[in-house]
Amino acid sequence: MHKGVYGAGLSKSGALGIRYLVEKRTAPETVLRPLRISFCNSKKITKIAAGCGFSIFANNHELYGSGLNNFYQLGGAVNDKKVDRSEQYYIGGKKITLPSDSGKILDIAAGRLHCLISTENKIYAFGNNSHGQCGQDPEKHQFVTHNRANDELVNIFLPDNVKVKKVHCTLDTSFLLLTDGRLLSFGLGEDGQTGNGIKGKNSWIPQEVGGDIKGERIVRIGGSADTLLAANENGDLFAWGLNEYGQLQMVTDEVQVDYPRHLAVKLGSIVSVGATGSSCIISNSDGLVYTWGAQILGFGPEVSSVPRPMLLDPPLFGSVVNEDGNVSRVFSGCYSMGALTTGGNLFLWGVNRFGSLGLGHSDDQFFPFQVFLPEQVRNASLGPDHSLFVTT
Repeated sequence: MHKGVYGAGLSKSGALGIRYLVEKRTAPETVLRPLRISFCNSKKITKIAAGCGFSIFANNHELYGSGLNNFYQLGGAVNDKKVDRSEQYYIGGKKITLPSDSGKILDIAAGRLHCLISTENKIYAFGNNSHGQCGQDPEKHQFVTHNRANDELVNIFLPDNVKVKKVHCTLDTSFLLLTDGRLLSFGLGEDGQTGNGIKGKNSWIPQEVGGDIKGERIVRIGGSADTLLAANENGDLFAWGLNEYGQLQMVTDEVQVDYPRHLAVKLGSIVSVGATGSSCIISNSDGLVYTWGAQILGFGPEVSSVPRPMLLDPPLFGSVVNEDGNVSRVFSGCYSMGALTTGGNLFLWGVNRFGSLGLGHSDDQFFPFQVFLPEQVRNASLGPDHSLFVTT
């Protein structure tokens, strides 16, 4: 049973889908504790994605959005005369039309200014396409959105018989994880984010990520900015992209790593991965969490740089009901990290922009702290200026 969807952080963009927070002048600009998004109450939402000033929500067959739409992040018809064109932003949620032959919605993701939607039959992207992150030639399409009738979307062309298991967005780069374990990427790759050495003119065409993951069956991908992590079916760890803060210092000192490198961390089987703009986080099959990199890592204010994965003590993820603190999944935003326990308790830490960690204050959080929600947490998405949570 799907209990509810909650949000915290900057409210005035409309991204939280709570109309009165924008319409009422005396309403707070930031929501410091998770607030229920009533717009989603009857929609059985299971999938969420927080972009920069906008959000998308989905159940198995319907897609919704709220917040900024200045680059068609939420789609809609275009009119050259700006008559009947889509709104610049939506404050109370809107339904995003998908073509009738799309089939079941499998996964959704949001970048800085674009969205990726995976369905049974097609893959769609809409929003800003200045780097080719929507899978179209940016010289011809600066943005991608619906047709004038608002009932069709251009799908991303993929070879026959290719099936997508998961979609993933960083700021301006897109990834498609295929059911056979291959990983495709397209969009901005100037810092090596695409993982295949392709930059510039042809980076809009989905192409396979290479390096050390070539031939591997990838099952997890994580990252929110310019550093990416991935894990294969055996629990081995791989990384690529920006190495400015020593995230890949274990294998190279190069600032930009164009191809995935295997990180021989020997920390058990890696089951969940994530990366902020300056740090990395992983969890293993034993429910243990490790972080490394720079800035806020979860070890308190005195530790701001760790060159290799370091264990966050399991008691940090315990609860008042004596839960053992085993972590089943980790999350990452551009500035923050999170860990979800097997008991459905969510812990967050990092830079607390606009109070988006939902901890009741706007101060940076230097160690894991539980987000208090009335039900068990099922999913979370940590955006640049707000966060979303699904409970069950």
